[in-house]
Amino acid sequence: MSNAARHILGVVAGLLLTPLLMLGLMYGSGQVVYAFRTDFSTSWPGAAVLAACAVALGFLAGSRLSPLASLVTGLGYTGMGTVLLMPMLYPSDLADLLPAPLRWGFDMLGPTGVLFIAGILLLTASAFPSRWRAARPKPPAPSYGPPQQQQQYPPTFDPFQPAPFPPAGPGEDDQTRPMPR
Repeated sequence: MSNAARHILGVVAGLLLTPLLMLGLMYGSGQVVYAFRTDFSTSWPGAAVLAACAVALGFLAGSRLSPLASLVTGLGYTGMGTVLLMPMLYPSDLADLLPAPLRWGFDMLGPTGVLFIAGILLLTASAFPSRWRAARPKPPAPSYGPPQQQQQYPPTFDPFQPAPFPPAGPGEDDQTRPMPR
């Protein structure tokens, strides 16, 4: 995969996963908080959604896809987390528009700084220079025999001539033996 295609896929993944993960985090944390507050139990569907979001965030932070995926998502979460941490900028009107399970999660994620921490984590993951370079091709495997000779085309074969081997005299470099004679 070329470097440009990898970065294009990274931007697309970042733009698609940012709102999906935000909805998943709001829903999962809202369900867990509601179940805990009402009857002191665990919401397993909410916990499963949070686990899936954690796996997706880990994929964005550590994949070879592109650092643009974690950069786009990290900028979005850091920006939203910064706004939600400031009481004077807290969008309470926006929270009232959300359905109840999402509103509970939104109210839980904002003031606690979870989005801000996730955003900084993703921004840090995209800061490593090695993630911006394309994968290096593997070097050829070393050969452990004598150096290869150029083939003649068409190959000539004389059954009465001995096979051509490099001379292995006492003063010459013999590559076929592990120790000098």
